[in-house]
Amino acid sequence: MDFTNKDNLTIILLIAGFLLSRIPVIGKYVRGVNTLIHETGHALMALITSGEVLAVELFSDTSGTTITKSKGKFGQFLIAICGYPFSSAAALLLFYLIKIDAQLYIVLILTAIAILNLIFLVRNWYGIFWLLSFIAILIGVWYNGNQTLIFATTVMFSGIVLTESIYSALQLVIIAFKNPSNSGDAKNLSGITFIPPIIWAFFFLLQSIYFAYCVVKLYSIF
Repeated sequence: MDFTNKDNLTIILLIAGFLLSRIPVIGKYVRGVNTLIHETGHALMALITSGEVLAVELFSDTSGTTITKSKGKFGQFLIAICGYPFSSAAALLLFYLIKIDAQLYIVLILTAIAILNLIFLVRNWYGIFWLLSFIAILIGVWYNGNQTLIFATTVMFSGIVLTESIYSALQLVIIAFKNPSNSGDAKNLSGITFIPPIIWAFFFLLQSIYFAYCVVKLYSIF
């Protein structure tokens, strides 16, 4: 493999990001970026459907919650369904920006999302700590100005969003099979549509695999 080739280096850093996300403590911290994107998807859809976002919480175990008010069942449905697809679509967007050498936009997008959540949405102490430290990392990388550091940081965070969008959906399938009442978005959607949580969990998994396939095609890995 040619390590000077940008696409090859992107793949290597993506794998490195996945391995980093599996390290105890550090792994849970960096995987918080996917939780942030996921919960932002719920919050954004609530605002789009003229609902209200009461609070977003980010937890140290990489889970999160978005507490919303909605005017009707259809709004509740859209809010409940959009978290996983939003993360998957965000991962594709991030890798597209990397492909066209627009890594700085990734830093700006992630920083803006984190700042908006910090100011308007997140209220629990761990969530506030995580956002402050994440913003500090992003600003530090941007201020340093080293293009190699910016490239490595953005690819690894983008890789974590991509791999966690699949891994978290796979976990949801397992939870929906073993304990449907604790299956988060799948349970919420089941309560609205009367479709079993396991079906929704498989839907989330399949869409995450599709978006991952789109990333593979983007980089012509196979």
